[in-house]
Parts: sequence; structure tokens; C-alpha cells
Amino acid sequence: MNKENKDKFELPENLEFHYLKTNNYRTYHVDGIFGGLTPQGNIYAELFLERAPTPKKVTHKLEKNGTLGEEIARESKRGMIREVEAGVVMDLKTAELFQGWLKEKIEKAKELEMIKREQK
Repeated sequence: MNKENKDKFELPENLEFHYLKTNNYRTYHVDGIFGGLTPQGNIYAELFLERAPTPKKVTHKLEKNGTLGEEIARESKRGMIREVEAGVVMDLKTAELFQGWLKEKIEKAKELEMIKREQK
């Protein structure tokens, strides 16, 4: 670097990003999303999966030969469970990038679905 360029910062031509998964990394199944805006104007989303409640207790008939028979009683919550798996918070710019990325993936998924239908 000569004296002329000493104080001039030059951006590299390329920039590599390395993706590392943390010890807490998990893949989540998502059936739905709930969220809104934070007091600071960020967007938050809570991702959930829907499922039937896990029973607290199930009673089965016991056959004379010792095998398990039909279910005769179940103690469980009524309705459905929405199990909140994770929450994400992002600023407007990140949300717009996410929206663009998601739209692109939706279009590709639709194309694949159409190809699958045509092949049947």
C-alpha cells in the first residue's frame, strides 16, 4: 500500500459468510404463527404447533391372558393444544427481507407441486 492509499479503505470484492449452528439449534415443526408489534416497533412472531392434548391418564381393560384390551377411560384436557415452540423478534428491514425470501420459497414450492401433479 503506497502513502496515497494509506488512509483509503477499500471494500473487498467478495464477502464470505460461514453458518455455524449453536448448541441450542433445533428444527421446529410449525402449524401456525401468532404475533404483533413490540413497544419499540419491532415485529415479533411466536411459532406454534397444534396437537391433541396428551392424556393425563388412560385406562385399558386387561384381558384374562394378560394382554392389553380396549381403552375404557381417558382423563384429558378438552380442545386442542397450541404448543408455542419459539418466538422471533425482528426489525422492519429484516421482516421485509424475510417476506421476500418466504415469497420466493412459496413460488418454488408451488412449481414443484404443479410438476408432481402433472406427473401423476
